Amino acid sequence: MNVKVVVFLGLCLFLASFLTEDRSEASAVSSSDIVFEGLDFQSGFHYGSLSSPEGLTIEPDTFGGSYLSPILEAPVPFNAVVPQWIAETPETTDMHVLLRTASEDKSWSEWFGIHPQQDWMLPDDIDTVGEMITVPALDGTHQYVQFAVNFSRQASLSEPVLSQMRLTLIDSSQGPTAGELIAQQEAIDSIQPESPESGYPKPPVVSRSVWCTDPACNYSNGLEYQNVTHLIIHHTVSSNSSSDWAATVRAIWHFHTFTRGWGDIGYNYLVDMNGVIYEGHNGGDDVVGTHAAGANAGSMALSLIGTFTTLDYNPPGIAPPQAMKNAAAELFAWKADQKNINVYDASRLPNLSWGLPHLMGHRDVYGTTECPGTQAHNIIPWLRDEIARRIGFVSPHIYVDEQSGAFNKGPNESWYVPPKNCGFNGHAFYTWSVNDPSKSVNWGEWRPNFPSSDHYEVEVYAPYCVTGRGETNGATYQITHANGTNTAKVSHQANIGTWMSLGTYYFNAGNSGVIRLTDLTNTDSGLGVWFDAIRFRPSNALPDPTVANKVPETTTWRNQRNITFDWAITNQGYVSSTKLQVATDAGFNNLVLDKDFSGAATSFNHTFDKDYARLYWRVILNAIQGGKITSSSTYFGIDTQPPSSSIKSIFVLEDNSYVLSWSGQDAGIGIAAFNVEYREEGGAWISWLTNYHGTAATFISPNLQKHYEFRGQSVDGVGNYEALPPNSEISTRDAIPLEAAIMYPLIRTP
Repeated sequence: MNVKVVVFLGLCLFLASFLTEDRSEASAVSSSDIVFEGLDFQSGFHYGSLSSPEGLTIEPDTFGGSYLSPILEAPVPFNAVVPQWIAETPETTDMHVLLRTASEDKSWSEWFGIHPQQDWMLPDDIDTVGEMITVPALDGTHQYVQFAVNFSRQASLSEPVLSQMRLTLIDSSQGPTAGELIAQQEAIDSIQPESPESGYPKPPVVSRSVWCTDPACNYSNGLEYQNVTHLIIHHTVSSNSSSDWAATVRAIWHFHTFTRGWGDIGYNYLVDMNGVIYEGHNGGDDVVGTHAAGANAGSMALSLIGTFTTLDYNPPGIAPPQAMKNAAAELFAWKADQKNINVYDASRLPNLSWGLPHLMGHRDVYGTTECPGTQAHNIIPWLRDEIARRIGFVSPHIYVDEQSGAFNKGPNESWYVPPKNCGFNGHAFYTWSVNDPSKSVNWGEWRPNFPSSDHYEVEVYAPYCVTGRGETNGATYQITHANGTNTAKVSHQANIGTWMSLGTYYFNAGNSGVIRLTDLTNTDSGLGVWFDAIRFRPSNALPDPTVANKVPETTTWRNQRNITFDWAITNQGYVSSTKLQVATDAGFNNLVLDKDFSGAATSFNHTFDKDYARLYWRVILNAIQGGKITSSSTYFGIDTQPPSSSIKSIFVLEDNSYVLSWSGQDAGIGIAAFNVEYREEGGAWISWLTNYHGTAATFISPNLQKHYEFRGQSVDGVGNYEALPPNSEISTRDAIPLEAAIMYPLIRTP
């Protein structure tokens, strides 16, 4: 047997190359790797399997095979083991890994079925990371390990191939227990209490400085930050048989930091079965961890230490103990209050194109993992309500779930439930869209019980679930309300994972209002149509819209009478009507335009019949919930007429230079500049002054033997040009001789 054994001690911290701190102190955690690859699999016991230089595979002409490794003695005692493997399993094949451990006297544990641990893998990893198996605390450490592999395939020539099996054996048993860590933390807190925060208090947490004493725990390079908007629940998928939870935390940190090369533990926090919370990833509030790929940025991850899968899982999971649940509620309540997170809502994270619930399990991110286990995922509705109760948050919405008595659906058999408890409350229905009315058979109706007659905004939810297809772009809802029936079409595909508004309607108290959705669309066929929770927000909880003038900007002028008005409205869905007013006075007593629009209009074009030196404009909104909202008025002017000007005089000085003066007038914005041209008598005009801001200038004659003619043009502030006179306005023949001393005070050259 040629098995590779790699021993990794805590002293080898130089592998985390970005860490520069002093590492003279030895780590309390050590690890070793046992690696099988290629012909290493010749050792052990084969039942329908065989080994080759490529690795372990199934024998030809068989549909199942097994392999049992020899009993492997670890180079160092261990209290945790993590299997990792590199394998190819074509579509019609399968492979399962099992593992057991034994103490020094070879008292064996049960066989543990090993499943992929999605939390501990990155999208580009070529290997699969299995679940961590921990040694019972009473045993301390184990010395032996053995693994088994079961292959299967259907009627196919495809072969599963296991090219490498790596067992990372970790000893984290030498550090303090959870009780000792709590005592240390309490001693520190009594001397250096944290500054009190306003809002819901942060629960007691065992800080990194207490439990993570390895020099590699302290670093600052590479940390990233993003404001937290989402809360994610994980589980460590480690053995529930352990009771030394502090050792489990140290083992996970060591595996993430060194074996996976992440430089730190991936989760922001961890909580054990007794409700003890441990600070995870270094960096404090808003630090980005490594736990959910594209959902890392903007989320805070809490991992429940243990396995919380269903009872038929191997090994079977358990329900989270009450102490663990309470600690999770306390931690999330603190963060939700601190960050103003509505745990009933959903929105998009910075690096994902779909929406996600603000409180969710890891499986809700991509739908490809069991994490945090079904029994932990099932507590999310309870946890959501507990967080809200603790921080005093009262949702402004009335929720109607598709599993409640207020929902009814057609009896057709083509209804589906998404996998992995996907949906607002861990459940949803869906079917496939059709665009042929004769094939439309699926329908669903929500009939909520409205507590009072009022305007209510209606919103629907389509969860992000794995179904193998996209979602419809034309989900068409029929809303029956007190004033009749309306239809609203929304795209589930474009808004997947978020709440979508169908508009605001008046409903009578009671259950006469109905929201109906069918599988019939006019956009597509064979795509997902979702029947999940819906919610209603009464008028007293509706947000007030706001409005602000944009164009024309205040104090500006326009040189045309066709004016486009633009204004901005927030919360447009809560506007019943819009009014644009334009007047010649600030009190809006002399209106020249009074235009009404249905709903939230944001632009209008109008042509005025004349110029105005000043026009005031404003926008008035009527809110659905009642009341008027008026924008701050702004004013502008219209000037379409050119200015006029004339050259008034010309004087000749003793040095034979000439001084010309002119003036102009404009009924609107005013004159901005002058252009003046000259020419020899009867010759072509030549530009002399361009964009000139003064009203007098000195002209030096190019040739004293000739006479010159002049003409002028004025330009106003909005670019209206006076037409150039066809003839001369004045000539040097008209010049009046004056001494320079007399002219000096009259000449102004800018």
